[in-house]
Amino acid sequence: MDGGNSKFHMGHRIRKLDNMLKRNMQLALNGLGVDEMTAMNGFIIQYLHHHADQIIYQRDIEREFKIGRSAVTNILTRMEENGFIHRETDGSDARLKRLTLTDKGEEQCQLLHDTFVWLNSSQMEGISDEEQERFFAVLEKIEGNAGRLAARILGEDDSWIREIRPR
Repeated sequence: MDGGNSKFHMGHRIRKLDNMLKRNMQLALNGLGVDEMTAMNGFIIQYLHHHADQIIYQRDIEREFKIGRSAVTNILTRMEENGFIHRETDGSDARLKRLTLTDKGEEQCQLLHDTFVWLNSSQMEGISDEEQERFFAVLEKIEGNAGRLAARILGEDDSWIREIRPR
C-alpha cells in the first residue's frame, strides 16, 4: 500500500470516522432534547451504570477511555455541573473521588442505550456479520499494537527514534 496516499493513513481515516460517529451521536442526542450531554458523557454514564456494583474513580475512566487526566477532569466537572454524576471523597484517601450516577444520570441510561443501539445498527447497515467480526478482530489487533507502541515510546529504550530517523 502507498504510505504517502492519505487513503491509507490509518490514523487520518480513524480520526475522520471518529469525528463522524461523534457528530451523529451528538445530533441524535440533541434531536432527542438532551442538549447538555456530549457523546463522551453518554459513554461515561453507560460505563458507570454497568459498573454500579464497583467503586469507580477518575483513573478508571482515564484507563477505560484512554483519555488524559486533565481532559477527564474537565469532562467530569461538566458532568457534575449538569447533574449527571456525583463525586464523593473516598474515606481512605481524600485525593480519590468516587464517581456515582445521580438520579438524572440514571434516568438517561435507557435513552442512551437505545440511542447507542440505533446508531450502531444504522451505521453497520449493509455490513455482514462476517465483515463485522473481521472488522472488530482487526480493531482489536490495532488497539493491541497501539498500546504496545505507546509503551515502547514511553519506555527507556529510544531505538524507535532511529526507525524514523535512521542516522
